[in-house]
Amino acid sequence: MDLPEPSMRKTKAEAEETRHQLLDAAEAVFLERGVADASLAAIAEAAGMTRGAIYWHFRDKTHLYDEMVRRVRLPLVTMREAYDGELGGDPVAVLEKLCLTAIRHLLRDERTRRVYTIVLHRRARRPGEPATAGEAENREQAEAAFRSCFEAAQRQGRLHPALSPDTALDALIAFFTGLLFIWLQEPERLDLEGEAECLFRVFLRGLVRPASSADPRGDRAGGADEER
Repeated sequence: MDLPEPSMRKTKAEAEETRHQLLDAAEAVFLERGVADASLAAIAEAAGMTRGAIYWHFRDKTHLYDEMVRRVRLPLVTMREAYDGELGGDPVAVLEKLCLTAIRHLLRDERTRRVYTIVLHRRARRPGEPATAGEAENREQAEAAFRSCFEAAQRQGRLHPALSPDTALDALIAFFTGLLFIWLQEPERLDLEGEAECLFRVFLRGLVRPASSADPRGDRAGGADEER
């Protein structure tokens, strides 16, 4: 197989570097001005480039925003796959690990914090407005990781009988998002690093039972309770 000429490799590397510089600039401008008030001209100026450079790499501002969001996916899917062998034993412990892994990643990674601040506080969304493609992809990856834990808990008879895996998932996503919303806006109000483990453990107790109190009938328990 023929290898690219050195000049071609350099050009590709330079293009990728330019792309990342534009994403860095967009991140800074979105954070400062908000997404709606951030113009492509301002982003180009912050990057020391022209608007033409933006259009070479991105279709429009929404595409630029989505690519910025895609750079900071939480490591939930990778972590869930690493814990696959534990799902059959204690899916609730896996669920706690996933939640705490995501929180610790946010606490330690400055870019992730900036981007989630933009998503939750600097992009005004009208009621009923759908998520962008990048936001939806991140959410779907997180939901897939959490849903498998709730499904395993249901098979073991540990999911609350009034809940389905999807309902439990919605509750967890709402709780998780609420914590992030408050902490990113007022970090002094919540010691997320010190309190996250306790908060998630207490919250999850309302959704799933401890292993010692699992219903041996598994996911049939919910239906039996409803019949009574």
